[in-house]
Amino acid sequence: MGTFYHGDCLFVMRHDITPNSVDLIYLDPPFFTGKIQKGTWHPEAMEISYEDSKKFWDEKANVMREKAPEWLKHIGLKQPEFASYLYYMMERLEACYHVLKPTGSLYLHCDWRASHYLKMVLDEVFGYHQFQNELVWYYQTGGASKTRFSSKHDTIFWYSKSSKYTYNWKDIKISRTEKSLERAQNPKGARIAITDTTKNPDDVITLNQMNPMAKERVGYPTQKPEALLELIIKASSKEGDTVLDPFCGCGTTVIVASKLNRQWIGIDIDTSPRAKGKLPTAFQVIQNRGHALFDIANYVTRDLGEIKEMDGNTFESWVNEFYKATKPRPDKGVDGITPNGIPIQAKVYLIKYPVLSEFVTNAKLHHAVPKPIKEIIAVSQTGFDDSSRKRKFEIETADSIKVTLETPESLLESA
Repeated sequence: MGTFYHGDCLFVMRHDITPNSVDLIYLDPPFFTGKIQKGTWHPEAMEISYEDSKKFWDEKANVMREKAPEWLKHIGLKQPEFASYLYYMMERLEACYHVLKPTGSLYLHCDWRASHYLKMVLDEVFGYHQFQNELVWYYQTGGASKTRFSSKHDTIFWYSKSSKYTYNWKDIKISRTEKSLERAQNPKGARIAITDTTKNPDDVITLNQMNPMAKERVGYPTQKPEALLELIIKASSKEGDTVLDPFCGCGTTVIVASKLNRQWIGIDIDTSPRAKGKLPTAFQVIQNRGHALFDIANYVTRDLGEIKEMDGNTFESWVNEFYKATKPRPDKGVDGITPNGIPIQAKVYLIKYPVLSEFVTNAKLHHAVPKPIKEIIAVSQTGFDDSSRKRKFEIETADSIKVTLETPESLLESA
């Protein structure tokens, strides 16, 4: 069983994922390429993309200047876009650390553009001593340079949350070559019988990038081969463990995790244009890859645009899901009750004075709402007028009941 989340992984990890609950995280985030990454999804011939442009990172630079550690701010004096990218990654890696179990591991995939700086970020978040490996993914595919050595590898950093972690080398062991077997049998000239002709893999993974004609290719930019994820998931998790991909894209990580009998969570911020009522493009790609994951998965949105399109019943259900609230039967004017007993009202239209008045009365009379009432929550897809804020003040003054007014925007900024 698994769950897809549409939205910023920072919010989802802070709001939706239980701390210390994930066994393995693999992330393939933006590489700071300085451009929008694009591809074409077949057979739909739809353009799919994600932001990684310098303009995108420059727009986030003010947040970095306010909150980043001093060493990162120093980088920002000359390279504000790059420092902004690194701070973006730092926030999300801190959230990753928060949701990992004490025995959990994280694998971060990157390339030459930011790898050395991202290792500094990982050292700060996880601790220098929790670094386990720098895996070199070597491939022979790609262009050949005539002005410098040809670039033929990516980097994958492996960090554990503590000194106790999962590593199943026997599940990923490889055959010894004739030469390595000969060396093992003859250390310093002494002949030793070796019965196991396999060994623990090296930290250099030789695996070609995806062939343009490969059967598993779907046209998604930066799609990775399933064999790469199979190696990582087998190495650092067991059957039944939970695997998280905060930048799941076309879903390779969750597809492989499902095949290997792991629980999984996939998050993607996909902002591609989409038809009303349709899944975001990244999730359409996953749905059409033939692995039937959506038949056994939950789909949860944390995307403002998608929430704003919801009809009344769907929005009410979304609000209750967000608060982990239960809809009472009959509702009698109360749309949901949170686990700690707070009544909720959810409306798609502008909430005015009479709506709050009726809601507080209904909450007081409802048999399922715990008494005395200390707080009520009203959520509007559209917002609140001045009269509703006046009624909020009156209720709080006369009844000593806290009145919380929320919109999708404020909820998605709350974590």
